[in-house]
Amino acid sequence: MIAQKIVNEEFTPLSPSDSASKGLAKMDAWHSTTLPVVEMTTGKLIGQIRLEQLVDLPDESVKISSLKLESPAAVFNYQHIFEVARQMLLHEVRFLPVINTEHTYLGIVEKKAVLEVLSDLLNISVSGSVISVELESQDYTLSELVRLIESEDARILGVAVEAPKGVVENFLVSFKLNVKDTSSISQSLRRHGFSVQSENQSELLQFDISDKAGELLRYLDI
Repeated sequence: MIAQKIVNEEFTPLSPSDSASKGLAKMDAWHSTTLPVVEMTTGKLIGQIRLEQLVDLPDESVKISSLKLESPAAVFNYQHIFEVARQMLLHEVRFLPVINTEHTYLGIVEKKAVLEVLSDLLNISVSGSVISVELESQDYTLSELVRLIESEDARILGVAVEAPKGVVENFLVSFKLNVKDTSSISQSLRRHGFSVQSENQSELLQFDISDKAGELLRYLDI
């Protein structure tokens, strides 16, 4: 899934001729602390304005063009949803403007749309089970894990990888599976020397694959 597929074309960005008061009103309506600024004659994204630049102005009738614009946080229309999510995390925003290679403004991609796509990609809403396997970084490969899981007549619905952080040198790979009973899979993996960290046979999936995406979702829910 790429950004172009979930663009909201109805959002109207600020133009340099708009007033600060209009910017404040739009920020309030969209619950955002930043807004893209587009040169309407060319359709180019030329920058962004922040809330702190507007709130203390003595005169809110001043034009956006009189203020110093920041370089805009934006994504290209061809970029994958994972990169869109990464940019949202990086810039701590609720939406991002989408541009083409000519930097022409196309619309915005919203947090809600990103979450919906991530949920679909990870099959979070699909009933099943989750099993997590710890792998040393030098042994990190999914092919053998996939082979063993599928040899037990299970199908992989989603995969989440928690990369090593700090002094932790191991990957934690979580598989969303289409089966409720993971006991035979766990036994097979252990027989082949894998460290199975957790397993879940409940439809409620309290240790769901969504837990692996939990940090991402929490950051996006700003």
